[in-house]
Formats: sequence, structure tokens, C-alpha cells
Amino acid sequence: MKIFKILALSSMILIGNGCNAQTGEGDKAISMLKEFYIAHSFIWSIPPSSISPNDFDKKLDSLTGKYCTPQLRKEAKEYLQDGHDLLTDDWGISKESLTSMKITKESTQENTYVVSYIVDSYPVAPDKPVKKQVTLHVTVVKEGEIYSIASVK
Repeated sequence: MKIFKILALSSMILIGNGCNAQTGEGDKAISMLKEFYIAHSFIWSIPPSSISPNDFDKKLDSLTGKYCTPQLRKEAKEYLQDGHDLLTDDWGISKESLTSMKITKESTQENTYVVSYIVDSYPVAPDKPVKKQVTLHVTVVKEGEIYSIASVK
């Protein structure tokens, strides 16, 4: 009976330590993604009448400089010049969307997270919003001690 208790306790400790090791790094990446998408939504929610297009671009560039790889930052900047938001696949993200936002580790792809949230879309008429589930597959890389967004699909 003593051996059984020792084995059971050892198994629980090993499983617990394994879970902590797996979720510790993942938790940091998830926290970074939450911070990024919250900040992203706040920049996009600034009324156009209260910020110049140049200042808007600078805020977004500063944000991508902090959270994205240099290559993704450059690509996002090029998309923005064409009027598109690469980081939300043009779906945008509002402050209201943040209440439905969920970020989980993609189980089939390494270093990939699923960011999902709900937005109002207007496929029928401008006065008839339809709830749309947005799902983004975001690849994260670790550069030193810092996590950066490498791609959004």
C-alpha cells in the first residue's frame, strides 16, 4: 500500500510539473497576445476626427514595433498603406470584441495560437449588424526573453 501511495504521489508531481512547464511559456505568449490585441483595438477605436492619419500610422507602427517581428512589422505597414489591417485580417477588433476574445494554443501547430473574437459585420445592410466569429492563427516566436508575433493567418 505504501508503494502505491508513493507511486501515485510521484505521478501527480510529475504530471503537475509537466503541465507547469508546458503552460508557463504558453501563458507568457498568450499574455503578450492579449496585450497586443487590447492595445490594437484601442488605437483603432480612436475617432478619425481626433487624430491625424500620420499620427495614427505612427501609433500602429510603434505598437507593431513592440510586439511583432521586423518582417511582420514591415508587411503590416505595407498593408496599412493600402487601407488594410493585416493583424486582424481586415476584420478589425473593437473594445466590445475584447469581451468575447479567447486565445488558446493551437494543438496541431508549434508556436501557433488561435485568437478568436466576435465582431459586428454588415453583409446585408449598414443598419443590420450580423455577429461574425473571427478566428486568427497567430504564430509567435521567442527572441531572447521576448515573444513576438511572426505571422497572422
